Amino acid sequence: MPWVHHAVHWLGMYALANQLLRIVPVTRTLPGSGCRIRIRSVAGLALAEEMLRGGAYAGLRHLGPLTTFIDLGCNVGWFPCMLREYGIAAAPIGLLVDADPEMVAEARWHMSANGIQGECLWAAVGATDASAAGTTPFHINPANTSSSMTPFGADHPYPVKGRVQTIAVPAVAVADAWRQRFAARQVDVIKIDVEGAEFDFLRAEGPFLAEAARHIICEWHAWHGSLDEVVAILEPLGFALVEVSEQDDKGGVAIFRNRRLATGAGSPQAVAPRLP
Repeated sequence: MPWVHHAVHWLGMYALANQLLRIVPVTRTLPGSGCRIRIRSVAGLALAEEMLRGGAYAGLRHLGPLTTFIDLGCNVGWFPCMLREYGIAAAPIGLLVDADPEMVAEARWHMSANGIQGECLWAAVGATDASAAGTTPFHINPANTSSSMTPFGADHPYPVKGRVQTIAVPAVAVADAWRQRFAARQVDVIKIDVEGAEFDFLRAEGPFLAEAARHIICEWHAWHGSLDEVVAILEPLGFALVEVSEQDDKGGVAIFRNRRLATGAGSPQAVAPRLP
């Protein structure tokens, strides 16, 4: 209800709640893995509902084991924790990327607290307008799970609850970042949740995805594009749609399998695709 969002903004309730959670965060231990998580924002409460209760990524259980990962738009860094919670990665190792420096700090805390190996980069992916200096504008929403390289226009379904901060962020090619750290090692799963930049990323880094990624789990946003557009980009690269794990009028989450690579070690050869 838009009027609720506007009321929360004008009354300052959102900022106050965020301040309180930064002082006294909500902490939790995940029962299946023992991973420790903490929630330090109102947006984090919604993220917990989506990832921990909603099961948006639960379809990954059918694809395990998935040990190596790339998490694009990592937010607070829970994705590798969920790989452990689902029992499909005892010791996940990978690369996390986010353009919000506060989220990068939170992701690094979760990596350290839970012994997650790898690196978290402060950077933007899918940037088509990066300057000669290698940076791109990034717009930080007070609800940081909605921060984006795309400005918040009238077509955005969620009213902004506060002041948007625009910063310059280093633009990175994920293929280069991965190979610098992991050489030619394959990526068991790439998670993409970059608030509208997913289409630019998929087009720009298609050769790397086709060569190195066994599975992709991609969140798309209806005000930027459709699932059909995601499929149209990934199918020519050799990816097959396995499952739509979540979908509504604002977007959804879909899982894809690389037909060429998914028959390698650890792939679920006996599991049939679960089409929507």
